[in-house]
Amino acid sequence: MFVEILMCTYNGEDFLEQQIQSILAQTYKNFKLIIVDDISQDRTVEIIKKMMKTDARIEFHQNEKNLGYFNNFLSGLDFVTSEYLFFADQDDVWLKNKIEIQLKDLMQEKENVFMNFTNSFLLYGELNINSKHATKRNPDNIKKYYNSPIELALKNIVAGHTILIKTHQIPRIKDRMSKIVDKKNLYFDYVLTLLLLDKGRIKYLDQSLVYFRQHPKSTSTIMRMNYYKYVSSNAFAFSQISESSKNVQYFSALDNTFLKKSNFPTYSKLLYQNLLNFKLISNNYDFFTNKVKFSNFKKIRRTFRLSYRFSKQK
Repeated sequence: MFVEILMCTYNGEDFLEQQIQSILAQTYKNFKLIIVDDISQDRTVEIIKKMMKTDARIEFHQNEKNLGYFNNFLSGLDFVTSEYLFFADQDDVWLKNKIEIQLKDLMQEKENVFMNFTNSFLLYGELNINSKHATKRNPDNIKKYYNSPIELALKNIVAGHTILIKTHQIPRIKDRMSKIVDKKNLYFDYVLTLLLLDKGRIKYLDQSLVYFRQHPKSTSTIMRMNYYKYVSSNAFAFSQISESSKNVQYFSALDNTFLKKSNFPTYSKLLYQNLLNFKLISNNYDFFTNKVKFSNFKKIRRTFRLSYRFSKQK
């Protein structure tokens, strides 16, 4: 099975070569690495072209103008021709069997499972494979399958560098994402995940297959500085493109709560939506970790606390 990997680059000279080397060293060999550069001003392009001379599996494209983080990934989908697509960041390190493990798993899944994703190791500084690395997520708080965008409305646990998708959804992804008005503060991987859950399911594979590098210049680090702005902007975007009225109502209420946090009617709408969808939001990572069965009283109390917390943005 031939697969492709999409990597979008921008001023990534510090760690790019190590990341590309980790991909080229995969145990699974039948792939193409598609790199789309967003007009880097450092040595990024030079590094890519140097490595292209040593491995024909690298395909390089450069945008005519700077598109920004979200649109760069969106435009990169135009170059995909395979049935399966991985996403890669420019500054991580892949374990050698990442492609092999994830591809085998997703190929065995049912037709309505559009994506699988994994955990990852946190990497600070230089990689030492003999050292123990903490995992990015606590696997005890992650379900094996997710069936609704509302399950991930309050926090995205799907990191883009761990994603493998079935590409038959790409035409729909491009069509829906093109309808988003403002893409400035959006996470491509988050909106992608919500869109796939709008029509199908996604699966968590309980392994860590990437060393996820943490550093001050990381795009994800910068964008997540304001959590509430992050949730609000992505919720608003998804409410524009979801094809489910149920999802539109929930994500609209969530976004409006952040925009009008002192507005009681708006808070009431979120409270109603949280009560209505309690079973789904109770699995949100970091918010509800108690897996016991909730009494009606506890459901209402927890929903009040959650809605109030969001309405006050504390």
